[in-house]
Amino acid sequence: MNYITTIIDSQYMQVGGFGHVFYDVLSSYIISHLFNLKFVYSNIDTLDDNYHKTCGKKNPNKFNKTSWDSFLQFNNNELNMKNIEHLKLNKVYINLVKPFHSINLNILEEFINKHKNTLFILTNNNRVLLNEIYHLKRDKYEEIITKLKNKLLHLKKEKDNYILNIAIHIRRGNWDWQPLNHYINFITLLQNIPKNKKYKINIYSIGTEKQLDEIKNIFEKLDENITFNFDTDVFDTFIDIYNADIVVGGHSNFPKIITMFSNNLFIYLPYKDGIIPALGDQNKWKLYYQGVSLETFDETRRIMTDIYCNMNKDLISERISLLF
Repeated sequence: MNYITTIIDSQYMQVGGFGHVFYDVLSSYIISHLFNLKFVYSNIDTLDDNYHKTCGKKNPNKFNKTSWDSFLQFNNNELNMKNIEHLKLNKVYINLVKPFHSINLNILEEFINKHKNTLFILTNNNRVLLNEIYHLKRDKYEEIITKLKNKLLHLKKEKDNYILNIAIHIRRGNWDWQPLNHYINFITLLQNIPKNKKYKINIYSIGTEKQLDEIKNIFEKLDENITFNFDTDVFDTFIDIYNADIVVGGHSNFPKIITMFSNNLFIYLPYKDGIIPALGDQNKWKLYYQGVSLETFDETRRIMTDIYCNMNKDLISERISLLF
């Protein structure tokens, strides 16, 4: 029997925030389903250390010390490293592509089949992305996405059917160059849709005082239903986004990961929309792509748009109208 894990530690990969590293955890989870491996969950304590050092320094008592493991409970009903420590397994690193690139599935399958009685450790941010499985192996995608959604049901809250809850996540901090037009244009689009119920808009961001003041000064004039949630606890923000009726995200993995687990309407800016520069390494990839496949998946509720909200504008309006 072969096993696979992702170890969130700088010894094995570049470590960043939750959205950054959880793609790596999901990659080993996806690979286990594709090639009949046993998934082994490794704790992500290093991520907690990184989070509390970077965000908690403003007000150490303000931030929740809950660990990602106890919060997500992603490890429920999964093997962990202690479960297999008695087994005499060979350890083999998977490092087949450049960091943050997606692995060719045929090459990966051939690599895995060469080994027996092995614990594979996914390293160097080699990834297999959910959108690729959606386009290449739809039957496996359906199996995986169903399991993922079931994993976080403990975070689900009862909805208020009389108020539409909209969450906007704006990435700032060390990544503040993305224009705010994307969110401004969404609010304008929203305001032009006929409504039969009230709505509220929660804006979430972590950043410098100057960055957050800019957001507040611009958006408080746009809509009286906006509430600002700045430098809030990451777990509270996660739950709010998970339970929102509509989520709007830009160049950040954080809302893109959260909405994998939920059933809300997600309106997102792809990592390359053809108008503004692409995020990091992904500027080498094709337009609207993540890996070698379109960034799209779960297309009934995840709608790609551009910085002006012109791409899929009619579809976005139609889907939002159904919620009102």
